[in-house]
Parts: sequence; C-alpha cells; structure tokens
Amino acid sequence: MKTHQCPICGSKRTFLDIIPQGYQYICTQCGLCALRQFTPQEAAEAWNELVFKFPPVMRVWPGDKVKLFGERRARRIIGKNAGRGVLYLETFSGPPEPVRHDDVILWPWELNRKKEKNSKND
Repeated sequence: MKTHQCPICGSKRTFLDIIPQGYQYICTQCGLCALRQFTPQEAAEAWNELVFKFPPVMRVWPGDKVKLFGERRARRIIGKNAGRGVLYLETFSGPPEPVRHDDVILWPWELNRKKEKNSKND
C-alpha cells in the first residue's frame, strides 16, 4: 500500500513507537496525528482512516495522476489550490490546465486499485 502524504502539509508520515502506550503515526512537519493503537497494523489503519476523512483534493499532490470525465487517459497533476478545489494538470504544450475537482472521476488511489484488480485478472 502506498504511504499516504499528510493532507495538511504534504510531508510523509512518520511512525512513532510510544512505549508503553502503543503505536501511532504522526506528521513530523505539522503535527497531524492519528490516535494511539496497540499494534503497528492498527496504527496504520487509524492513520489511513484519518487521512481519508479529508476531501480528495487535499489528498493529491503534484506528480499524482487523475482521470477526468470524458477522457481516455489519466493526467498528471502539477499543482493545486485546495481552498478553491482546483487542480492544475499537465498539458502537452502551453500553460497548465485548471480543472475543478468535480470533473475528476478517478483519483490516484482508485486508479491504483483498478490497476491492481486488472493485473490480478491477467
């Protein structure tokens, strides 16, 4: 499973071992953290649950790919304005194309799930 970036600041999560209380994921840059859990697996699930409470536009970052309604191929994100719900997508030439988050039909985690499902069927 892909390591999710912090939806607030974009940094990678860091695993902290809190002895003897348990395990917890916390962003070392902004301090976002999930609740402490008894096992590392439960801590990872708690982090994922916390991250997925944020809107999708906050969970994507430059370099991720999304698929838009009416397009055949996924396109790469090169920027975003999460407050306005706008993603800036890579174009073949010219300036980045601004797209509203409502036009996205598949987010990166959905694209990855679809690829995994297709590779298992092969």
